[in-house]
Amino acid sequence: MLNVPVLSFTSICSPIFGMIGCLIPAYLVIKVPALHEYRNASLVLIVFVGILLVISPFLAFLCFFASLVIASRNSNAVRSLFMCENADDLFVQALKENVLPATGCTEPVAVAYAAATARSLLDDPTVGAIEAVKVQVSPNIMKNDLAVIVPGTGQPGLKVATAAGIVSGDCKAGLKVIVDIREDELSAILDLARYGKITVSVAPVGDDLYVKLRIVEAKDDAIVTIAGDHTDIFRIEENGIRLKDEPRPAAHELSPVKQALQKHTLQEIWDFSLNAPFERIAFMEEAGTMNMDLAREGLSHEYGLGLGRSMGGGQLPAMSNSGSGNQGITASVPVSAVAEQVKADRETRVRALTLSRLTAIYIHAFLPILSAFCAADTAAMGAAVAIVYLMGHDYDVAARAVQNMAGDADGMICDGAGCSCAMKVASSVSSMHRCVNLAMQGTVIPSSNGMVCPDVDETIRGIGKLGTTGVRATDKTIPEIMLAK
Repeated sequence: MLNVPVLSFTSICSPIFGMIGCLIPAYLVIKVPALHEYRNASLVLIVFVGILLVISPFLAFLCFFASLVIASRNSNAVRSLFMCENADDLFVQALKENVLPATGCTEPVAVAYAAATARSLLDDPTVGAIEAVKVQVSPNIMKNDLAVIVPGTGQPGLKVATAAGIVSGDCKAGLKVIVDIREDELSAILDLARYGKITVSVAPVGDDLYVKLRIVEAKDDAIVTIAGDHTDIFRIEENGIRLKDEPRPAAHELSPVKQALQKHTLQEIWDFSLNAPFERIAFMEEAGTMNMDLAREGLSHEYGLGLGRSMGGGQLPAMSNSGSGNQGITASVPVSAVAEQVKADRETRVRALTLSRLTAIYIHAFLPILSAFCAADTAAMGAAVAIVYLMGHDYDVAARAVQNMAGDADGMICDGAGCSCAMKVASSVSSMHRCVNLAMQGTVIPSSNGMVCPDVDETIRGIGKLGTTGVRATDKTIPEIMLAK
């Protein structure tokens, strides 16, 4: 028998049905005197249905075309339409989208990026022309901006981040928007932050990451709105005219890459990192060298608590992971240190960095971009897997190391970005060191214990559930405590 879907056949043939079943009979009723008795209100309905059947394929085409137009305005939708089905291509895409250089903590950087973008739209370049700046952010952005030092300023806070973006920001530089603050610009930044022109408030939104920034001058007005990711601007307005107006990402929406990664396994990531053609992953070498330079800078200068520079205001960039410099540091510096210790060659070192970064990205695919869950521990799980590889052990040992970490220090809260993040990174790396050593000795926490499941990927999904739904009450409580001080 011919295997043709009935609905498809009906759709294609609907113009024929409309002509034969509706329009031709209606025409005869109108033209043939013997049929005039049937000329009544129902004839109008028959003609209407006939017209709909005739034009229905054209309407279907127009709907499809409209959906493509809407999708083309939404970068996430475009990526999902053309998402590569090949796992290797997906893994490379995940690395290129999530391993990016960033100067300082990425939450104040997102605010500075919005400020620099809004400033670029206004005609008068002088800071004195600004009458007011209004900043609204999601609770997690507020939480992460209260204590962290804005790079190059020596001062914390959203007002300073906003002023830095306005005075010194380069809106074309992405997460490196305020990498080059000059000494002569510093006083203008601090004055703008202190003079009362900038107001900051928590936006009444449910988004994990949201920034709306408005700059008002006498004759100009610019608004930039970010949601979903640190540099994802979905709306730009100048003097009431929308220059960019893409669909706003839904609250807690996962990117297409994250959604695709959730369908894969840690074993696949291990196999890819060890066996992919080297030229496809060679770009990951910079992820190690940049963060080792950063670590050496932190050891030679006093930043924050003297433990590190990412949250302490240094201007060297970090190669971030999943939008976080601290996660990038955690996933690379221990790996690079062990690679130096075992005298790994270049290819082995790059494969280890790829394995660490991609494992951390995979685990983070089950987590929100921002929450009360500190992802330094999951980044350290990536380092654990890579160090097991560098030490000459196999995948089973790496899986045991992740299982041990899930039963050790998992669940550390994020109580806002600041110099204490260096201590959380240290705690995560300490847990990693213990758990890798136990795994290499054949010891693993049994699946009867807590968060540890029989399968490592099941454990990872459990961590994602903890960090997504399990800490929601904590996510609200932490900013309340911080803002009440």
